[in-house]
This record gives sequence, structure tokens and C-alpha cells, in this order.
Amino acid sequence: MSTREAIDTITGYFYQFDKTILELLQQEESNTLVCIEGIEDIDVVTADETSAIQCKYYAKTEYNHSVIKKPITLMLRHFAENRNSDVKYHLYGHYESGHEKLQSLSCASLKSNFLTYSKTEKDDGGKKQKVTYCIYEELNLTDNDLGEFLDILTIDIHAPSIENQYKLIIDKIAKTLNVSESEAEFYHYNSALKVIQKLSMEQNRDKRYLSKREFLKLIAVKDEVFDAWFIKRKGRSTYIKSVKKEYLSSGLNMEAFSRFFLIDCSSHENLADLKEAILLLANKWAKISKRQKPCFCPSIYLNGLEPEKQIELKNQIYSSGIVFKDAYPFKGSKLSSKHFNSDPSLENKVKFKFVDSIEDLEALIKESDSTVEIYQFYKDGVYFSNDQNKHIKIKVEDISYVKDLTK
Repeated sequence: MSTREAIDTITGYFYQFDKTILELLQQEESNTLVCIEGIEDIDVVTADETSAIQCKYYAKTEYNHSVIKKPITLMLRHFAENRNSDVKYHLYGHYESGHEKLQSLSCASLKSNFLTYSKTEKDDGGKKQKVTYCIYEELNLTDNDLGEFLDILTIDIHAPSIENQYKLIIDKIAKTLNVSESEAEFYHYNSALKVIQKLSMEQNRDKRYLSKREFLKLIAVKDEVFDAWFIKRKGRSTYIKSVKKEYLSSGLNMEAFSRFFLIDCSSHENLADLKEAILLLANKWAKISKRQKPCFCPSIYLNGLEPEKQIELKNQIYSSGIVFKDAYPFKGSKLSSKHFNSDPSLENKVKFKFVDSIEDLEALIKESDSTVEIYQFYKDGVYFSNDQNKHIKIKVEDISYVKDLTK
């Protein structure tokens, strides 16, 4: 699969996930059920009927009948096999152009444009020839049967773009939960996406049903832990821009708080990248001048970095003339929060503070003599818990995210 195809496939998944979220939000009855990957991509089940919805997203493709031929054929086959069901069929798609090609469907246009196909085959003598097949004949459907199918078929090729559909969702979440658009996007949409993505992975179809009431209960909780799907949905650059604006915007009037930045590392982390990330944090979140009273700088903890590499990194930073402080005032000493909490100044030239271990982190936060803020950058999962202080948890894919979020 090419990169372009992979991007289009992922976009298609998000379009379907978003449509599922929108369907749940738009239902009038709280006990209405929505099923992911049921009869179609999305099934909406009310007391009276089932709406089977097929989603198609072709933002860079001109509409042609051939694009929706297969889904219509599959819907017709389901109709033929379930004549006494209460199912109604919906094709929901977005296309770049060509919308004028689809006028109102008649039995004749349904047959010619969607239910007829040709194959090249060899006759008994081995000669190649085109053979035309009619799907409605294969299924033994009459014109009256096709008329019944058309009565329960809705084709919408003017569905909103993925961006406009997303805006509809954020607006609907904000109004339904009575929250700001920012909260709707960062917390509740993030929760909704997790719920739908998890549901889509259930092997048992019966477990892929969710009511509007259950859905709203699940997404009403402020989930501050982002995951990889949320980043993919927004795109790396948009995600970084949004997170910076929401959580990491420092200004001229920064308060002199004790800010702890926790960076998730791997055993093979590049030390040059880590050093750059640390210095970016030190430059952005420190305020040291004659007029600033008290002066302050960030404290940094590197989760998962091996002790030997931690020492090597400290040596590299110190050798480059940058002064930092940790909680051990001399070799062999016990942890000293008093030493750690002493203010940086123009005289001591301290740029940041280094936290050696997660146990030290817990103790230093507990013994801090000023307001504490924690910013945790995590990769696979949150590794530090603290509910007593402001604690922002930010999903990152690698160390480059931390650098770009700090620049």
C-alpha cells in the first residue's frame, strides 16, 4: 500500500468513526442503539426500524456511478435475503465533484447504472467475448421488488467534508454536555474517539452496540489522557499547535510556580535530542532577572532513562557550561528538598533542576514550598499519578514532539 493509499484509508476510518459519533449525538431517544460494522458501517436501531449506513469519503475523487456500485449491490443482496426485515439503507458519501451525475433514481437507472456488469469470458471454442450479467436477475428480483428497494434506499453524495463533520461534532458535544468548545475537543471528543475505536475492535457483533445514554455517560467524563488515535485524527502539526495553545503557552506574567516536566524516554533515546528538549524547556519556563522576585526555573524528570545514560547526559550538559541543580547537595548525601527548592538567580546561574527518580519526584512535589504544576509527556501510557496538583498529561510519539511543543 502506498503512503497516499494509507492516508486515504486512515481518513476513511476517521470519517466513519466521526459519523458514528455524530449519529449517537443526534438521536432523539436516549435508548436508540448504534452498532459499528453491523449490516453496514453503522447501524442505527430504534424501536421502529434499523438504518444501515454505508460511509464513503472521496475528497479528491469525482463522483461516478462506479464508485458506489459495489455498496448498492451489497445492500440489494441484503434486501433480497431479508425481505421481511425493517431495514432501511443509506449511502452517505463525500466527493470532490461530479454530483450532477446522480439524479433521482428510477428502476431503469438503478438497473443500468448499478446492477449490470460485464465480464470477458471464453466461449466453448476458446474465443474471448464480453458477457453481460444482471444482478437483479441473479437475485430473481422483479421491477416491483426493485421499486420496494428504492423506497427504502437513500443516497446522499453531498455529505459534509471530514473537517465540517468534525465541527458539527464539537458543536454538538459542547451543547449536549454544556461545556466549552475547547473542552469538547480536547477531553470529550478524545473520549468519544476512544469509545468508538475500542468498540470497532470487538469481534462479537453483539458487543458492538451502544446506546446514546451509555455513550453520553462514557464521554461526559473528562478524559485527560490522549492516545495515538487522537493524534492521528488531528494530524501531528495541528495536534502540537492545539496542545501548545491549550496547555503550554507561557507569557510575560508567568507565576513563580514549581513546574515539573516529566519526559518519557526509551533505553535507546538519543542524548543529543534529550539535551535539546531539556534546554528548550529551561529557556521557555524559567524567569531569572534582577526584577523577578522570586526567580524560578523548571524541574525535569526523565522516565525510563537508564542511570548510566542519565549520568552521561548530566556530564554533557554540565560540560557545555550549563548549570543545573538536583536534590543531592553532595556525593553520598540524602535527598534535600531545601537544597532543591532554593531559587535560581543571576549569581548561581541555575537554568533548571534535575530529578533523578520517580521516588524523588514524589517527595519533591510533596515538599515543594510553592504551587506545583506537573506536565507529563507520555508515550504508551501514563506512568506517574498525582491528583493533588495541576497535572497535564500530554501524549507524544517521540522526543521530537516534546521539542516542537516547547519551541
